[in-house]
Amino acid sequence: MSAALKDAGFSKPPEQIVPFPLYGQVGTIRRCARELENIHGDVALHYWKRECRALAENLRRLGCDEEEISVQVLTFQTEVQVEMMRRYSQRLADEAQNDIHA
Repeated sequence: MSAALKDAGFSKPPEQIVPFPLYGQVGTIRRCARELENIHGDVALHYWKRECRALAENLRRLGCDEEEISVQVLTFQTEVQVEMMRRYSQRLADEAQNDIHA
């Protein structure tokens, strides 16, 4: 490749693994939120730790560094909590709507 093409940004950049953003994986987030609504105590804690560890291990296998893994797991945790709050708010709104029509 000529120096002019390299200078213009046409050189091949080093390869980098970029994981698919977890906050975009709505199905996984909703599944975890749904499961956590139905379990409590040690069972819920065990499930949550297992999900987060599995996510971290998958990212590790993809070649992500520990900092990126930490960011992705924290983002996942936040998104699941937001989904749980959304679901709870929706249930409250549905109950209020049903009370109005009763």
